[in-house]
Amino acid sequence: MQFFSKTFYLFSFIFLFSLHHSFAQTNLEFISGEKMYGDEVNKITYVVKNVGFKHNGVTIYCDSVIRKIKTGFIEGFGHIYIFQPDTFTLSGGEYLVYEEATKTATVTGKEVVLNDKEMTLVTTALQYNTANQVGSYHNSANILSGENTLKSKHGYYQRRSNIFNFKQDVVLTSPEYTMYCDTLDYYAGTKTAYFQGPTKIVSKENIIKCNYGWYNTQTEKAQFSREAIIINDSTALTADSLLYDKKKGIGNAFGNIKMFDSANNIEVFGQKGLYLVKSKETYVTMKPLAIQYSDNDTLYVMADTFYYVSDSIKRQLQAYPNTSISQKEFQGKCDSLIYNFNDSTIGLFGTPILWNKQNQITGDTMHILLKRKRIHTLTVIDNAFLASEIKPLIYNQISGRTMVNSFDNNQLKSVLVDGNAESIYYLRNNETDTAEYTGVNKVASGRMRINFDSSKVNEIRFFGKPESKMFPVKDFPDGEKFLRGLFWQIDMKPKIEIFMERKQRKVLISPSVPKPSKGIKKSKSNTKPKKK
Repeated sequence: MQFFSKTFYLFSFIFLFSLHHSFAQTNLEFISGEKMYGDEVNKITYVVKNVGFKHNGVTIYCDSVIRKIKTGFIEGFGHIYIFQPDTFTLSGGEYLVYEEATKTATVTGKEVVLNDKEMTLVTTALQYNTANQVGSYHNSANILSGENTLKSKHGYYQRRSNIFNFKQDVVLTSPEYTMYCDTLDYYAGTKTAYFQGPTKIVSKENIIKCNYGWYNTQTEKAQFSREAIIINDSTALTADSLLYDKKKGIGNAFGNIKMFDSANNIEVFGQKGLYLVKSKETYVTMKPLAIQYSDNDTLYVMADTFYYVSDSIKRQLQAYPNTSISQKEFQGKCDSLIYNFNDSTIGLFGTPILWNKQNQITGDTMHILLKRKRIHTLTVIDNAFLASEIKPLIYNQISGRTMVNSFDNNQLKSVLVDGNAESIYYLRNNETDTAEYTGVNKVASGRMRINFDSSKVNEIRFFGKPESKMFPVKDFPDGEKFLRGLFWQIDMKPKIEIFMERKQRKVLISPSVPKPSKGIKKSKSNTKPKKK
């Protein structure tokens, strides 16, 4: 027995020397193993129990090894563990294929784990090149980095350049959002992720969809493009390109913007937009257009700038300057407009004008109350004037300090004038379309009320001490024909074609990052908006 034992140890020593010599040809150093066998004919070496070897500064442990010298491949079995000090560890595999020439390890098992200082990768099959420190997997993996986790079908990891590439069924989960995409490239040096293909980002604030974009995890700035859309509660915003600064809570939209608010059934178009996340305020510029859809009558609004806010308390659209509006029976122009959705009121400021069929209404300020998306009452404050052309240069006229016009189904039903009320009304011998105008009634009083039937005067009531003059049409003096303040502007009446052209307008804009606008000062529903 003693002779056999000494012979065995001598054989092991010679074998270890031979094994070390053959490994040294590729700078591979065998450091442990309890049993070793050699096949000189096929150039195969077997090492079992607590096997360990070093190659190119990397140490590999496993239960057993088969080294095929001719092909330069090593197979390892059971409890695979690979590490490089202060660099990475790779563990948990049950089977290893290691190529000496390329220094590439392929590890498979129920749970293969790659760890470095930045992240932990868990998969069932991983290929890792220890020389250039490039890894890849094609059988799905989970990656944990801080509070973030990532899953994907395929992945590539370049440790030296700190570049990660993920492909197919990519899901990135963080405490603040979850991203779903087809392709994700992450550059750790710049802390920037680039995503391609159908992408969806879900957070508490909104849902973002696009087909291309990038996100910097350090600055928390992002860009989304190619059919980009942001969905927030009842609001959806699309644009050619969206820039988002998460820290500041500011989003910028560029090119062919379309925002739809389902709560108010309103759609806003434009070419540049600014969105303030916390206050839910939106500014839209470059020929913006707003459309509020209704079964009864669709409302169109356009101006140079829109300010739009929609939260749990305030829902409002402000348009300024050079504002135009249009409905089926109404068209108008003014400098600025405020539309409060909560109480269905519209304020018109800055020499507003409204046209309703043959009627023109002017004044310093107007307030409209809507009912079922149609005008119910129109209040004109200061220098109120209503004119109706019956023939060229011949007008029925009503003027006063304030005027309340009441409508039913877009038909003018009554006009109540308060303060310095005046009227000129042409009388006809009957109510047929061919009737002749025979006289003119000119009245001034403190207050007056005119009732209409089918857009024709049915009754006039005067309050106070009216002063009335009656003239035959042919004897009506030229100096009496026009009340002070009449300025007939039918040529300024906006046509629906102008609104439709703006809706169909397409513009290509290169993204830039404009500074947030201060916008207009917060105002009550009955105050004029202040310009930026």
